[in-house]
Amino acid sequence: MTTYAVVNTKGGVGKTTVSVHLATMLAKRGPTLLIDGDPQASAASWAAWRRENSNLTPSPTTTCLTGKAVFNEGKALAGGFEHVVVDAGGRDTAGLRAALLLAQRAIIPVGASNLDAAAMTDLLTVVELARDYNPDLDVRVLLNRVDPRTKDTAEMLEWLAEQKLAVLSARVCERVAFRRAIGEGATVQELGRDHAAVSEIEAFFAEVTA
Repeated sequence: MTTYAVVNTKGGVGKTTVSVHLATMLAKRGPTLLIDGDPQASAASWAAWRRENSNLTPSPTTTCLTGKAVFNEGKALAGGFEHVVVDAGGRDTAGLRAALLLAQRAIIPVGASNLDAAAMTDLLTVVELARDYNPDLDVRVLLNRVDPRTKDTAEMLEWLAEQKLAVLSARVCERVAFRRAIGEGATVQELGRDHAAVSEIEAFFAEVTA
């Protein structure tokens, strides 16, 4: 079993979008648990919309856990699944820290801006604390919601390299298709309207699960 935690202390970086796509693609391989650890419960809302459309299968089993329960209850629940994905909240909370203790792989979606870099500094402190208790935690950065028309991506990559962070080769751009898919409880593959979005999220999946 592999547990993935999708984390960032900054909101608006696309954690839920990444989480639900990852969980749905993993569900095609075997039973998958999606833990919504964000008090805003966006992943749970997506799951509810998905249940309303019986044509959308397979689906991860979705549950809401907060605070230390993300680790304590999450660990107990995980035993019945082949894959676990945790959508952690957008602040430095007990739930986010618990997700980092539970996971083997942490995925940090990050935008390409100075604000994103500033927020990463805080998150990296939390990650290092988690590694004291979870030394095998594998941390990967995903450039997400990227605007390919700007030079911001190159500057962000340079900053991430200075922090000695492992960055995924896959990039996910800012696309309307992702917002539409989430609103319908679907994935971009299931809607099938934006081939570029499908290619990007599948490249991410192939790399992060390798």
